[in-house]
Amino acid sequence: MMQPNRRIFLISSALTAVGCAGRRADELRIFVYAGGHEKTMRTVFLPRFEALTGATATLHSGWWDSMAKLKSAPANNPPFDLMITDATQGYPAAREGLFAPIDLDSVPNHKSLAPASLDNWVFRDRLGLTYPDAVQTIAYHKSYSEKPPARWSDLLRTDLKGKIGLYNHFYMSLYTFACAMADQEGKQGTATAIVQERTDDLFRFAREYRNQVGLWWPNTTDMMLALADKRVLAGNMHSPEYMQALREKPELGAAVPDLDRAMVQVFWAIPAGTPRKSLAHEALNLLFSHEVQLEFARRGMATARSDTAQVMAAEDPLWKSFYPYTADQFQSLRYYPYEFYASRWDELADRWERTVLRAG
Repeated sequence: MMQPNRRIFLISSALTAVGCAGRRADELRIFVYAGGHEKTMRTVFLPRFEALTGATATLHSGWWDSMAKLKSAPANNPPFDLMITDATQGYPAAREGLFAPIDLDSVPNHKSLAPASLDNWVFRDRLGLTYPDAVQTIAYHKSYSEKPPARWSDLLRTDLKGKIGLYNHFYMSLYTFACAMADQEGKQGTATAIVQERTDDLFRFAREYRNQVGLWWPNTTDMMLALADKRVLAGNMHSPEYMQALREKPELGAAVPDLDRAMVQVFWAIPAGTPRKSLAHEALNLLFSHEVQLEFARRGMATARSDTAQVMAAEDPLWKSFYPYTADQFQSLRYYPYEFYASRWDELADRWERTVLRAG
């Protein structure tokens, strides 16, 4: 996981296209996240897309550099024809007019997505197809002699003081503190309301319990290594990377409390000015097909398709323990409070840095 700061852009790498003689000349340039997402897109999506359309596709991988490239490109000549982004960067970009409206009639598979996953202004304005990508997870080492943490308030236990690992960015870990605060008060399910309506109380709470934290991890690799080495015994994580670690390291455990379950929101968007809108729509529809979503889910991702989720829940108990798959779970699906974060981003980031991350 990379630091989601809109002002900091990381170095990206380009991937070469898979060419084939005799196909039509169209080439779709797609921005994807480096690492696991890139690998999955190359393995699952590219062969199906090229077989379906006769076009080729080039994957451009990176993290937070995509918007800088989009903003600096000449008018009507974006560097990508289709791109994935998240709410921290994608919301401002959508408001700035960087994305073209999506013709939903050309993406009929959007009708199979859970309504709750699309219940936001980006989709309503037809500027992106939003869906859950990962879930906030309690990670822990099974060798710990006491009762394993199963609820967010367990991270506040005195026997875990100094042995907790939390992500160093506020968008996730401030919400983790809100979950723990709600749980401690016997008001599970109110974490979002605490973030939005009791912000001062929440920062005081986070400040009070900051000494529980022995590691403010900057990326998932650091947290997984710290857990494996028992430098920390529990903490927060996001699911796709940690799910793979659970399959490889039986000494690690996880819990995802149903109440206050928070999902990372990402979305696919079509950059304004692309001359390949029709091809981008074909790609979007394929991305949300049952076949492709099922292969994505088998590689640790969430899905907003209930039919796909039902299949995954039946075949993979670990996946089932992480992600929504029942009608009730989909109905109550919630993302991190991105709109609130966006409205006070600089203030929250500064306050988090000064009053929670810094000792003293």
